[in-house]
Amino acid sequence: MSETIDFIIVGGGISGRLMQLALQNQGGTTLVFDEANSNQSSIVAAGLANPLVGKFFTIGWRANEFFNGLTDFYQDLENRLDAHFYKPCTMRRIIASAGEQNIWLSKAHQTKYVGFCDFSPEPILGLDTNFGILNVHQGGELDTRLFLNACYKNLPTEDDKFDFTQLNMAENRYGNLKFKHIIFCEGYKVMENSYFNTLLNVVPTKGELIEIDTELAPEGDVYLGSVFLQHLYDKRWRVGSTYSQGDSSPLPTEMMKNDLLVKLDKTLCLPYKLIEHYCGIRPASIDRKPILGTHPMHKNMHLVNGMGSKAVSLAPLLTQEMSEYLINNTPLYPEVDIQRFW
Repeated sequence: MSETIDFIIVGGGISGRLMQLALQNQGGTTLVFDEANSNQSSIVAAGLANPLVGKFFTIGWRANEFFNGLTDFYQDLENRLDAHFYKPCTMRRIIASAGEQNIWLSKAHQTKYVGFCDFSPEPILGLDTNFGILNVHQGGELDTRLFLNACYKNLPTEDDKFDFTQLNMAENRYGNLKFKHIIFCEGYKVMENSYFNTLLNVVPTKGELIEIDTELAPEGDVYLGSVFLQHLYDKRWRVGSTYSQGDSSPLPTEMMKNDLLVKLDKTLCLPYKLIEHYCGIRPASIDRKPILGTHPMHKNMHLVNGMGSKAVSLAPLLTQEMSEYLINNTPLYPEVDIQRFW
């Protein structure tokens, strides 16, 4: 006799696991298909939740909704999964020039920055902060490796590569497993998914990072400049990240390493030793918004994709909204609805 499950989820990265948790909260039975060590992008991700976007001090889309309560959300998950993987922190945005300082001063009076940003002239030993610091609040750091390990340990998981030849949509069956819905959370690998790859324009975006040892004193903050500096342990810091749109090659490059080092030298005023260099590949939609919704022909086949580098902050709320859409037919925001592509 074949087993029946409410939701098969293909892909156990950040979005896939948060989708699984959201559906379980609604009483759904779930199973994630996730081949061991296949989530390289999520594993190597810095895991930063930052409400400030880009070099022009932009507060991100729906920032109040995404960031208010974000710490409580992850602390609840820590209790549920019996693990510690999230740390709230202040992002310290280094203002690099008088021009950047003027941009901030022209925006500082706007109410949307209240609770998110405030300026500080204080010096930080080892960093070039001559034009001041913008303190960015309500952010945090997710240790993605610890989070995904806790999910693997505690949540229903099939440690195997999803085999599309076993999928029978006419019978709602994968091998001998019957399902009500199937949700693809595959990241950039959706380009290999024949059900969706002709409907979407998801662009692989490669990010490269390095790790260094330096005497910069850790203060519990993340520093944002030409690159970000994220303290890991002892003298070890992570530095990132590059942005190579359309690149899905699996190995880091000498060119991008040198690019990171040049930018690091503009921010860090202390000697350092290069320790490690690695990369991950993230999905990005052509309009830089996440993609959620249902296949136009298969009404029980769905997609969650396009979070890019912002999954830590966007996915908690968006996967909750996706679960409400699946179970209660609550409409999705049109900005993220997959139907915008047809």
